[in-house]
Amino acid sequence: MRFFGGIVWFGVGLFGLAVWGQPRLRPLAGTYLRPVEGEVIAPPPLTFPNLFSDSRPYHNPRLLKAIARAENQEDILALDSLLRQYVTRFRVANFRDTTSLQLLWKWAQLREYRGDTLLSAYLYGLCLRNMHNAPSAIRVAYRRLQERWHSEWVPLEYYRKIVRLRQKIDTLAPPRGVLLSLGPHINSPYPDYAPYMHPSGKVLIFTSRREDMLTALDSDQLRNEDLYYSQQDFVRGGFKPAEKFRDVINSPYNEGSACINSDGTVLILARCDAPDGYGSCDLYMARYENGRWQTPQNLGPLVNSAYWDSHPFLVGDSLLFFASNRPEGFGQSDIYVTRLREDGTWDKPQNLGPPINTLGDEVTPYFYEPYQTLYFSSTGQPLGYGGYDIYKSRWTGSFWEEPRNLGPLVNTDGDEYYFTIDGRGSKIYYARASRKNPRNFDLYSFELPMEARPDAVTKLAGYLIDSLSGQPLVGIVIAIDLTEGTEITPVFANQYGYFEFMLVQNRQYQLMVLDTNLIRIPDTVALLNDETYSLLLTTAELQRPYVLENLEFPTNSAEITPEAYPRLDYIAGFLLKYPFVKLRVEGHTDAVGDPAYNRKLSRQRAENIRRYLLQATGLPPDQIVAEGYGPDRPLLPNTTEENRARNRRVEFILEVPPEKLLLMRLDYLFGEDWDVPGAEIEEPEDFPLDPEFQTPEMEMPDLGDEYEEPVSQEFDPPLIEEEEEVSDK
Repeated sequence: MRFFGGIVWFGVGLFGLAVWGQPRLRPLAGTYLRPVEGEVIAPPPLTFPNLFSDSRPYHNPRLLKAIARAENQEDILALDSLLRQYVTRFRVANFRDTTSLQLLWKWAQLREYRGDTLLSAYLYGLCLRNMHNAPSAIRVAYRRLQERWHSEWVPLEYYRKIVRLRQKIDTLAPPRGVLLSLGPHINSPYPDYAPYMHPSGKVLIFTSRREDMLTALDSDQLRNEDLYYSQQDFVRGGFKPAEKFRDVINSPYNEGSACINSDGTVLILARCDAPDGYGSCDLYMARYENGRWQTPQNLGPLVNSAYWDSHPFLVGDSLLFFASNRPEGFGQSDIYVTRLREDGTWDKPQNLGPPINTLGDEVTPYFYEPYQTLYFSSTGQPLGYGGYDIYKSRWTGSFWEEPRNLGPLVNTDGDEYYFTIDGRGSKIYYARASRKNPRNFDLYSFELPMEARPDAVTKLAGYLIDSLSGQPLVGIVIAIDLTEGTEITPVFANQYGYFEFMLVQNRQYQLMVLDTNLIRIPDTVALLNDETYSLLLTTAELQRPYVLENLEFPTNSAEITPEAYPRLDYIAGFLLKYPFVKLRVEGHTDAVGDPAYNRKLSRQRAENIRRYLLQATGLPPDQIVAEGYGPDRPLLPNTTEENRARNRRVEFILEVPPEKLLLMRLDYLFGEDWDVPGAEIEEPEDFPLDPEFQTPEMEMPDLGDEYEEPVSQEFDPPLIEEEEEVSDK
């Protein structure tokens, strides 16, 4: 795809007018951008009202003959209308039918031909999600139509290099991409996986094969799956050592993928190969009553099928998401939702449909209720990184938003599934196997990068525009979260110069752009609503000027105002760092008024800027020169007020000796902190421990040899324990 040329720009070096993190620069007083109206999430351009009306595919021979006739006659309008009639009557089975999918592709091509970018991109996306080995032409078309409003994350191997470089010249921290072990209280020498963290953060439930007992039906299977839990320790801090649920919950069969309701009195779990099951794995519910867990009850044939039903996630007390491979779905495994009625029965499960479910596997749903955001793993969504990738999609009240990949800091070229998110929406817990033993999983935590958080629902978008030509630039854009002091995963600006980030509201952000410069944009963004604006950049290597179009002077005056000092100090800091750079300051005006007067005024303004910079830097006088051209060198015709405003400007032309330019590149690209190209990052032997799961050592009182804490097999401690209030007396 064309805008991947941004990688080439990355390689040419870091130099230019305003290099990040100059120690002599005064802090810039950021300009707050005026908030604009929030983004309106448009519904999908096409609906399928009959999607679940019948298990058979929609088939209309008469309509198919009419489509073939219109195509042979090259009647574009008739063909468009007929294809719409047929496709909008699709049922789920049509998305598994080759002939139907060919019609879908044909209509996507026709809508693209007729200029309907939105609908054609949606149709191409449906093709990618539902076709076996979709033709490359579909993927190319989908990417092409996504280009104008889509930006890609920088590949992880490039980003690691950027982080190393950034650490050399700035103190801001990279995203917290450190995998933290949940420690020996949770993990065992055997597989531990399928975590569930209650939204309260008080209890962690997970699946483990640590018991020696083998499964009831398959003595060759690698140990029995059982459910364990660990509770927050309100006395010592951290989490208590994991305990196994009693045998009323765990059985000789396999139990796993459990979750609980809001107060911890209802447990939903998956049990496989049980004699009272309807399929290979079924969903069960156990209640906590009178201080004990009661025997789990099968949710019945309305919820469970004759196939595989697992990965439950209970929202509150009644809304249940789960995964199933029942044959009436879109693919190998789909995500369904059902609701508990007041009479204690469950509604018929509803397939979430497109764009969530695809031809591939959709598993491990997690619904973050405060922001109505569904997280799930999928092998069928377009433009993934590996096998199973984790995606998120918001429920708007009437439809699911287009799923977003969580990006390269979460997803890899391997498989990411069996995960849970904490109640704050800031941390993800998931199982990970070591490279040495790919069958042995341990549980880890990971700080969610900004783009993966459920509250990152506000779009910050913009365009990189060359300040002289007005043409788009391809580069790498990095956003800095000034509130937390961390940076967000960088993205490429595409061939149109467009980039976007999904960010958290009510925070301040700084933008940095990496092309042939490393520039910090001197504007602090107070993100309140969705923002879109343009950034004016410059390229020293290509001898483009840096333009300050809004460096204002009083009318008919050459006096520099105090408001201009921070921007000029910015330039002075660069000259101090690279004293071999020569600078030419050029003043320009519009064509209004006497040309001779304008030339004189522009020359005097440029000269005053020159004097200010010489005084600030102490450089030799011949290192900075000033020129004034008045209206003689307009960027645009002086025919409109907008064009005249563009023509009123001050340009700074950098003159860098070629041999020094190379030294500047080497200084930043191949310093001692720069990664060796192609070097692999070795996996550590031991991962650091998550502080939330560390239990401090405490001296316990000596209660004597005769004291022994009573243990009762007839009592189960409540999963959600209330914190004891500490008296001030």
